[in-house]
Amino acid sequence: MNFLWLLSRFQDVIALIVAIALSLVLMNSSEHKAADRFRDGLQAVISVVTAPVMLVPRTITVWNENKQLREEVIRLQGEADKWRDATLENQRLRKLLEFKQGTQYEYLATEVIARDPAPNLSALVLNKGEKDGVTTGLAAVTADGLAGVIFNTRKSASTVQLATDRSFAASARVERTRANGILRWHSGHILELDDVPKNLDVKEGDRIVTSGLGGVIPAGIPVGVVNYISKSSGQIFQNIRIKPFVKFASLEELFILVPIETDSMSVTVSEEQDQ
Repeated sequence: MNFLWLLSRFQDVIALIVAIALSLVLMNSSEHKAADRFRDGLQAVISVVTAPVMLVPRTITVWNENKQLREEVIRLQGEADKWRDATLENQRLRKLLEFKQGTQYEYLATEVIARDPAPNLSALVLNKGEKDGVTTGLAAVTADGLAGVIFNTRKSASTVQLATDRSFAASARVERTRANGILRWHSGHILELDDVPKNLDVKEGDRIVTSGLGGVIPAGIPVGVVNYISKSSGQIFQNIRIKPFVKFASLEELFILVPIETDSMSVTVSEEQDQ
């Protein structure tokens, strides 16, 4: 098999291709109107044929660019989430710093490691315990206010009884008038201030803070605001309900108020040892 044999075998096909090519060249170079129409039609056919071929690399390029843009959006969203968390943490710490001024307690930062399965979230397990100086009876707070009281401790963990527990009780007062009462759970995430006589001045919107009576919880810790009051004619005490500042359903970190040994306490201990 050689070139001459192929030429002789396909001479008709070759002649047809050459004739078509010459015709196309002549028609393309012609100034006749029919040649113009032919050239326009030929260009349309070529455009239809080549359009999908040109579309493939363009599609791949656009897809790659979109992928890069999606990755950049995800990265920027992650950066925004980090900044948002840092901003919220900064706000919490600022509130806590304002609250700490003038106190004699160490604010031991803890994290929630377990939740009580009860629907009212009556107790939380924290990651600090006896080795960190935690004892029963210490108050647990957030930057917003009172969360509860430590009622069980272990070496490396402790359990806080939240103010939303059915058996929780603490001394509290109306900040404006200093009317004292007992802080208890009412229902859901609503608290109440019991044992406040009807003749004492309490209004909706009044802030409730801890009173410090009993020595278990320090005085002045914010609790919430009064959002309901009723005075039944046949009862001695008012019915006062409180919307707490603390969001009990979303607690992740708490601060345990550990008493700081002051100089006066140290002097007393030294004198007792000398005797």
